[in-house]
Amino acid sequence: MSKIKAELQAATTWPPQLIIVANDKGGQGKSTTALAIADHATLHEAPLAAAQVDTQVRLARALGRKVLTIQPVARDARRDPGAEGRAFTPLYTTLEKAAARKASVLLDLGANQVERTVMWIGLVDLDEDLTAWSVETTIVVPFVAEAEAIRQAGRTVSLLTERLPAAQLVLVENERDGGFATLHAASDAAQAYRSVIVPLKARAETLRMPAIEAGSWRAFEAAGCRLIDVPQMTPEKVMALTGLPRPEAKIARGDVAAWAGLFFAELDRILPWAAAGGAQ
Repeated sequence: MSKIKAELQAATTWPPQLIIVANDKGGQGKSTTALAIADHATLHEAPLAAAQVDTQVRLARALGRKVLTIQPVARDARRDPGAEGRAFTPLYTTLEKAAARKASVLLDLGANQVERTVMWIGLVDLDEDLTAWSVETTIVVPFVAEAEAIRQAGRTVSLLTERLPAAQLVLVENERDGGFATLHAASDAAQAYRSVIVPLKARAETLRMPAIEAGSWRAFEAAGCRLIDVPQMTPEKVMALTGLPRPEAKIARGDVAAWAGLFFAELDRILPWAAAGGAQ
């Protein structure tokens, strides 16, 4: 690294963050959101550790590095009530070390893992430690245009904000299954949106996650690709990864690049390294 670049980075500071991506219902775009946040941090050269409370490995595969994973310990917990608490100790250590070096932590909570995580947060009074470490918290909750997804988003917000009341709240409207503005007024989804999401918007940032055209991301995701790598791929590499002929491969690459540009612009509004004008 050049001396000038090092001085620029040293002059650019932002408060370390704990960024929690969660929705207790599966299939809401949590992994894609988490990957987009990680890639956004990479673009801005912002230090970011990654952790997950889940058994999936999609985030680790895409990032190409180990991701701290807190796995279920239900069997042990029946014999040893302290096992659950100890399972989260590596996460506490990661947060403490990251705060010491002014780095942020991305925490991806898998389906049905929110209540478990919230219980641990309360047991160790994590909110008090985050304040002492000068770590700001952002809760990011993606959801699709479906009634149960919306209700679970509301429940997720309620559980996490009860334990982390000072956290910035970010709602991500995932348009994968259709837009929210076009919900039929009498539908269950529209009623859930009015009763759950509209009141939350008074204290939340709301981001739009557009649908990726023609499901073009699926093949790249299955191959463990990063969003920031796809636009740089040659047509030959895209063809090898997706099995598509050259014209369709180029279209798929363009679809992902366009989607990433749109969603990264949304993330610019809520991520501290973007607001601070981090190195690019």
